[in-house]
Amino acid sequence: MFAIPRGRFDFFFIKYETFHFLGLLENKAKIMKSSVVLTLDIGTTSSKLVLIDKLGHKLFSDKASYPLYFPSPGHVEQDPWEIWRKICEMLARLFSEAGQTYCIEAVAISSQISAHFLVAADGEPLTRVISWMDSRASQEAKELVETFSRTELHDELGMDMLVGPAFIAPKLKWLARHEPAQLSRAHHLVQLKEYVIWQLTGVWRSDLTSLKGIVNQRTQVLSAKLLKWAGVSAQIIPPHDNPWAVAGTLTPAAAANLNLPEGIPVILGWNDLNAAIMGTIGIPRTCCGFDITGTSEHIGIVSSESLNAAPEGINCLPFVDDVSLSYGVTSSGGQALQWYMENIAVSKNYVDIERHVNRVPAGAEKLIFLPYINGERNPWWNPNAQGVFFGMRAHHNKDHMTRAVLEGVGFALKASAVRLETLPEQFVVSGGASALDIWNQIKADILGVPFCKLNTTEAGCLGVAILAAYALGWYDSLATASENMIRTAKVFMPNEANHAMYNRKFEIYLSLYDALRDVFDANIHQLEEAE
Repeated sequence: MFAIPRGRFDFFFIKYETFHFLGLLENKAKIMKSSVVLTLDIGTTSSKLVLIDKLGHKLFSDKASYPLYFPSPGHVEQDPWEIWRKICEMLARLFSEAGQTYCIEAVAISSQISAHFLVAADGEPLTRVISWMDSRASQEAKELVETFSRTELHDELGMDMLVGPAFIAPKLKWLARHEPAQLSRAHHLVQLKEYVIWQLTGVWRSDLTSLKGIVNQRTQVLSAKLLKWAGVSAQIIPPHDNPWAVAGTLTPAAAANLNLPEGIPVILGWNDLNAAIMGTIGIPRTCCGFDITGTSEHIGIVSSESLNAAPEGINCLPFVDDVSLSYGVTSSGGQALQWYMENIAVSKNYVDIERHVNRVPAGAEKLIFLPYINGERNPWWNPNAQGVFFGMRAHHNKDHMTRAVLEGVGFALKASAVRLETLPEQFVVSGGASALDIWNQIKADILGVPFCKLNTTEAGCLGVAILAAYALGWYDSLATASENMIRTAKVFMPNEANHAMYNRKFEIYLSLYDALRDVFDANIHQLEEAE
């Protein structure tokens, strides 16, 4: 618990009578006893810091942004030092603005997944972060699926996912081919969550799901076959544990530098998807749908039914205990809107975006947008796919384009949702873009089922707070913790007329992708040859 500075006591004695001071001090002490979890959500372009109490209430929040780097075509990178500095700045602001108000019981972290970099034993980054959006390992991913059948990969990894350049094994093989000197110096291949945990505790440790693609998600055994295929040793992968396990405690040095209590537990945490799902729907008793917005966007279901293999184009893997996930990802969900707002739209805030969208009817008067500005993942992993506005006529303006962008992302989500083994009775939407009500309504109209939004946009932070609440003994199970900490705020019912229209437009959307698939490939190859 943070101590009140001596100067604050002097102020009260000078300013107030003694009895008034004692009353204020007593109230302050009561407030200071509020137990909270300090959560961090390390995203693709920004990180969030949120203090969350036992009932899931957000008591303090902050956000820090950082850039992506594009050093060459297909390469997308980040600077781990830069991201750590931004996190330190948020912690400094926390201490300045609210550090004396709450009792921090634990730290819990989520982070973007499939963003890998090499570190030395002393924590020095040897490479930049290779983003999940990076496609440099496309050739290695192709070689992986040519070497191992889908059944072999399912048996080896305990899950069913489309293999792409973001997978750990293709990235390791790329590093072995192109960065052998750095790989030979490396202690571990880590992600940003592990890096921050090391900064706080001095311990290198990951969670099981953050190592999907190299560790079997059912047996928890590291894949010797894939390590051999990639040409690396098992030492390169950090040890792992359950996401609610304590990775370590805050070191004296970290506590002093960050103005945090020494010795508080740091919960291992989860990748951003699993954390956001936990913070969105928890451990549901029946099949429930989720829509996790962000730079990319995940749509799927959580089910207790045993799923031996995923439908074509869909990912399937364990979640918690006997509960499984089935989902698809569109590469550019929130990023498609962000790109549009920064480069084309007149305004850059959600209030204006909603007003522009409402000026044109559903369907954007036949204008269609393919949101593949960073290629596309599910249901057809295609790094060569490109963004397209189709059907542009003289009467179309930026209002039409704005609506088309929102609808295009909705169609990309539906392309995965229709492949799920069952369509849930509703989807719960979370993340920053869930604040845009018109987008929630468009999604409900496109998929034809209700969309519910939470009373918070920080589902990832809430998810790891639930893990911490269980680890601290505040609740006897994750299910009980999630039931007490998650709350919905609003429901968007589908408009049947719009749904019928969107069904017709969705068929055109699919036919556009089919018609342009070879054109995408040819265009990419021509650009590479020109450069």
